[in-house]
Amino acid sequence: MKNFLKILIPSLLISNVVFAETKEEKRVKYILSNMQKDYITCYSFYKIGTEYIRKSNGDINIIEGVEKSSDTSLKLAHETGEMMSMTNEKMSSKIKSEMKNQLNLIDNNFSNTSILLEKYVQECKNLIEDKEQRISFWEKKANNKFQ
Repeated sequence: MKNFLKILIPSLLISNVVFAETKEEKRVKYILSNMQKDYITCYSFYKIGTEYIRKSNGDINIIEGVEKSSDTSLKLAHETGEMMSMTNEKMSSKIKSEMKNQLNLIDNNFSNTSILLEKYVQECKNLIEDKEQRISFWEKKANNKFQ
């Protein structure tokens, strides 16, 4: 998949200047956009989780593990954004927006973090451990959407 995207992305960028997007280009854009959204969601979830664990005087090993997942999510979000020729400012804006959304979900109260746990823990764990599975998920959705 990664090699496929590396080949298709340059042609996607060139063709967008001159021609309308093909179905395949729309699929790739859809997959990349959704993967980046997933990575940003998980980055925000892990960042908030890290702060909650710190404020709760949690185990340092748990904090380090959650921080590692946060760093991985951010790295993958940026790599995906780069494949889409997204500026750092645009990526930062998306991250700030998602962080704000999640903090609003818990009313800016870390003791409500269980709301985020219920919503994101399994999805984010799976994303970090097996991103290929999530790519396949979005590929299927893209194929259905752009037939």
